[in-house]
Order: sequence, then C-alpha cells, then structure tokens
Amino acid sequence: MGKFIVATDTGGTFVDAVIWDDKGNPYIGKAPSTPDNPPVGIIRAIEATANLAGFDLQEVLSGAAMLNNGTTVTTNAMIERKGGCAGVLTTTGFEDTLAIARVLGRTIGLDEAQLYDYRHADPPAPIVPVERVRGVVERIDAHGDVIVPIQDSSVENALDELVDLGIEVLAICFLWSFRNPNHERRAAEIARKRYPDLFVVTSSELVPIIREYERANTTLINAYLGPVFERYAKGIRSHLTAAGFSTEPLIMQSVGGLAPAHEIERIPITTLFSGPVGGVIASQNLGAITGETNLITTDMGGTSFDVGLILNGSPLTVPKTVIERQMVAIPTVEIVTVGAGGGSAVWLNEIGTLNVGPQSMGSQPGPVCYNRGGTIPTVTDADVILGYIDADHFLGGHMAVSRERALEAMESQIAKPLGISVIEAAAGVYEIVNARMADLIRRTTVQRGHDPRDFAMVSFGGCGPTHCTAFGPDIGVRRVIVPGEATVFSAAGIGQSEFRHSLVHSFPQELRKADGTICSDFLAGLNQIVEEMTSRTTTMVQEDGGDPSLAEIVISADLRYRNQIHELTVPLPKQLPLRAEDLTSLVISFEEQYDFRYGKGASSPSARIEWISLRVDSSAPTPMEVTPRKRESNGKDLESAFLESKEIYRMATRRLEPTPVYKAELLQSGHRLMGPALIVSYGMTIPLHDEQILDVGEYGQFVVTFPLSTTGGSAQ
Repeated sequence: MGKFIVATDTGGTFVDAVIWDDKGNPYIGKAPSTPDNPPVGIIRAIEATANLAGFDLQEVLSGAAMLNNGTTVTTNAMIERKGGCAGVLTTTGFEDTLAIARVLGRTIGLDEAQLYDYRHADPPAPIVPVERVRGVVERIDAHGDVIVPIQDSSVENALDELVDLGIEVLAICFLWSFRNPNHERRAAEIARKRYPDLFVVTSSELVPIIREYERANTTLINAYLGPVFERYAKGIRSHLTAAGFSTEPLIMQSVGGLAPAHEIERIPITTLFSGPVGGVIASQNLGAITGETNLITTDMGGTSFDVGLILNGSPLTVPKTVIERQMVAIPTVEIVTVGAGGGSAVWLNEIGTLNVGPQSMGSQPGPVCYNRGGTIPTVTDADVILGYIDADHFLGGHMAVSRERALEAMESQIAKPLGISVIEAAAGVYEIVNARMADLIRRTTVQRGHDPRDFAMVSFGGCGPTHCTAFGPDIGVRRVIVPGEATVFSAAGIGQSEFRHSLVHSFPQELRKADGTICSDFLAGLNQIVEEMTSRTTTMVQEDGGDPSLAEIVISADLRYRNQIHELTVPLPKQLPLRAEDLTSLVISFEEQYDFRYGKGASSPSARIEWISLRVDSSAPTPMEVTPRKRESNGKDLESAFLESKEIYRMATRRLEPTPVYKAELLQSGHRLMGPALIVSYGMTIPLHDEQILDVGEYGQFVVTFPLSTTGGSAQ
C-alpha cells in the first residue's frame, strides 16, 4: 500500500491539489488550468504541491495509494455543446419526444424574471436534431407486456441510416422499457454487433424510471458525453502512468462519492457537478467534528459562485437537476450557481452602468493582474486594488501579481468613463459581486423556508474568504467558517470521499387509497426489486475495491399525493424484507416531511398517495481514509503571526488605511483577532472588517463572528 493520497479538482482558473502523507499531514498547491488538455494542468498542480511539500512528482505518484479527481470536462462539454455526434432509437410514433420535452423545454432552467422575457421564449437548442432520431417497430405496454414484438430489420435499417449520418454514440429509449427492458437489450445487442465502435446506452440500464422525456433526455446526454469522458480518462491515465502512477484513478460523482474512471466511462453523466460537490462533502466532514449540523456551503472560484445546503448533518440532494436548460434525472448533491467568480469580467453596458460577469476570463487570459495577457478588469483585479488580495503573498509568493496593471485597466475602462476614482470603481465591483452572492444565498435559504440565522456559513475556494466577511452579515448567518485549506477545499473533500452509488427504479403503485387503507399487495414484488438493487450495489462496491461488509445502504421511496407532479424522497426502514407495518410508517414519514417542506398543515390525511420510484444508495470507505486533523499549537503568541501593516480599503471610511496583516499559517488554535485586519495564506485572504472577530479553531479553521448591529441576531 502506498503512503500518499492525492486529490485534485479542476476549476475554470486553477487546478487545486492536496497530498496527504502516511501520517495524514495535508500539503496543498495549485497550478493554472489547461482547458485544451486538462491532464496537463492536473499533473502540474500535483507537481507544484509535491515541490512545496519537499517531494518530487515521481516520488509522490509512484508512492500514491489513491488518486482522486474532480473534473469539469463533462460540464464544459454541455456548456460548449462539444459532445459526441448522437443518434436516438425510440418507439415508432414517439420520435418527437425530445423535441416536445413534455412542454418543459420552453421554461426549464429559467428564473422567474426570464419566464416573462420574450428573448428566452424559445426552447434550448436540442442535443440531437430530429434528423438523427429513428423510430423502431416495437411496443410494450404499461404493464410490461409485449404488444408488438421488436423487428430486428427495423433496428438494422434505422442503425444504418444513423451511421450514414455520422453518429458515434447511440441512445436507446423505448416506451415503458423500465417495465420490460428486453426490447432495448435486443436493440443494443444488434447495434454493438453491427457497429462495434458505437458507444451505446439504454435507458433501462441507466435510468429505469417513469416519465418518458426525462428518461430519454438523460440517456441521450449520457451517450453524448461518452466520447468526451473517454478521451479525458485515457489522457489522464496516460499522463499519470508516464509520471509513475500505476493504479486506476477515482473520479468524483455529482452524488457525492467516488467511482473508478473505467466505471465512469459508462456513466459520464454522473460527473456533471463533480468538482463543486467536493466542497460540500468537506464541509459536511468539518461540520461533523465541530458540531455544526446546519451549514450553508459557499464556493467562490475563478468562474462561479456555488451554494449548497447541509441540513441536520446531511447534504441536500435532489433526484433531478438541470444543466444548460436540459433535464437530467440523475441524483446529485444540490448546488445552485451564479456567474460570480474572481475571473468575472467588469464592464460597462451601452448606457454606462457598471456590470460584473457573468462572463469570465478563466485561466487564459485570466485577470489583468496575472500578467497572462488579460486586458479586461475582473473581480480579482478589484480585490488586488483594494488590498484584499495581497500581491506580495499571492500563492505564497510563488506567482507574481501586478497591482499596477490592475489599476491601469480599472482606471481606463471603468473609473474614467464613470468619472470616479479607481478606488471607488474597485469598491463598486466588490459591492456588486457581494450583493449578487448574498442574493443567491437568500434564494437558496429564505425562499425555501430556511432561516439563515439557523446556519453557519462555510466559505472556501480561492476567492470565497476574500468576500464572505463582507456579505456574511447581510444574510444574517450566525458565523462564517473559513477552513484552513479553503483555497483547495473541494479537492480536500474529494480526497475525503467514500465510494458511492445511487440506483433508481420506477415502481408506480398506489400506497394509500381514498378510504385511508394502506396497500400492501405489492410487497412481494417490492422486496424482490429491493433485493436485486441492493445486491447490485454490493457488487459495485466490491468491484470498486471497497469492502461490501462496511457498506451503508439506504433504501428510499419517491412518493406524492395523487395528481401532483412532484415527489418527496422518504427513507425506508433498514431491515429487510419490508413488512406491511413498514408501509404504514412510510406514510407517516411522508406526511411529516411534506409538512416540513411546505408548511405545517400542508399534508392531507385523507388524500391518496402514490409510490413512484424506489431508490437504493450505498456508500463504503475507500481503502485509505482521510480525516481532518487538529492543528498542533507551537505555543507562540499572536504577534508571531504579524507580518506588516499595509494600505487596505476600509469599508467604514471608504478609503485605504493602514491595516495589520497576519500570516494564517502562523495563527494557532485559541488566537483571536478583531478587525480591521487582513489574514493572508497560500491561495486565500480573509479581510476582517471593523468590529468583526476571528477565532482560530482546533482544526485550523477560522471562525468569524459579527457585531450584533450587522446581523440582527446573536453572534454566538
């Protein structure tokens, strides 16, 4: 067994890396992303981290037991529409399923304001045009009975036509195939035999769920992303092997767990939110050891600002999500995003109003201050001008940052046209982006019935700590927690994750009748499906290299009141087989959760309840686990961490003023600071504004509390 564990997370601007040695000591580092060839940036980030820790790349990778990776390759493919050329086989007569999109196509992914804007009235461009959709002669009914046998010749003719059109991937989605998958299996068998190079996906294997559009669209997107992830997996294996790593890399999934890269090649759709989820998992782990069970997780990187929620110690997950206005029926940790990152461009519109984002300068050319060819000022440039990012200590002094270039760009493009000083312009940028992030948090909490005062906020990412102390008081959270590894926190979470798998199978049944009777005549069939699904997850854990005896399996049901269109996911008892009394308990749990979600008294004890789907989730430890470590104190006082005094923008006086600067790595558990002050670390800074208090926790986390006057509540 190797002595190192390596985790990486590829963002829009930087690749973050964490290396743990055999004693569990973490070492962190970063390198610019390389969008044209992602594995190059990953290797450079690992090498930079290894060098900072006193190792070399070969030593780390040849001695690594695991390498865990969060990737944006599938996300970028969706955003840029650069997936494989796809074709679709469906039941004859249903060729327009994807185009009609169950009437969701015109509104899905739009916020409330956009719904009434004619510019957004058109549905998004389809993943596959109707010219590459073919109907096949076959038909299965809602009970799984064959009405029309599948015609092999119909499949063959359709395949030949699609291949002539240049397809490289094939999605197969027949009507009611989740009830009876035999026709899809036969079509896939013909396709793989006739065209062995085709990447073939069947809906009955990937997402055997009710609702034809969601099932078809998810199957199509998985096929569409197949070649993209396959190239990525081959590239990362090739680069890692050349550098000395001989084991299969593990990839972070949107559901919050790891799986081997070769497995993800079959289901690349599970990585659409791979990187951001890592920060949520790391926040969950930090909360567990510090007693914080309700957390708002905020990740501000170079491109975006991502918000997640942890309720009662568990991340909020959703059975479906939307990306680029496309419905995806794959479970994921829920993350809400807005285009507000350090690389977000600052610009004036046609009437001279100051705007920030959503377009980003990314890593190439990047912010002006990075000296990489960028000419458009960004949020990072504003932070550097204000002194909130210390140019002398950026990335520990290993990357040159030019405040002069940032000043020139901000003055010429923003300040002069507006007739204001460059400091006022930079402060305006800071306030705008903070307001946008605070608004997103309120939409994620208040508009869903959650009081931010019941939460602590975890802030991470390269830019998150720079801004959290400004908007934290506005949203009213109890405290802000900045992890010691905030700049690479998502990578840290990826390294701390377990193997995880999530399976779903539609099971449409009536659970409670109009007279209040709980139905149980389907128990035998239900228990058979549960047994098959749990057996499959156990096998998957074993194939991953995990110990099935240590796997935790959670079984749950998607339930709804009859004639409603949304379901709630409710856990089932762990003991198997399920009994009639378990169904009674399930109904009670459903109505309790319904009241919690929609307000007390919203449930209806006399309404009929439908069972829609069955879910089985499994998690199991990886061969080597990483846990947060306490920071050992060296006994030195606070003054030992003092670096110097610098001119930094003070929000209370709206001008630059001398402010003490402290080195984060030298602060010890028990130290306390009161603002104004600036805390600098490798890859992050924390501006402490007037009267704000920072306490250093035993795990190296920085806990910031606010004056009562700014939060409207307790600062404890």
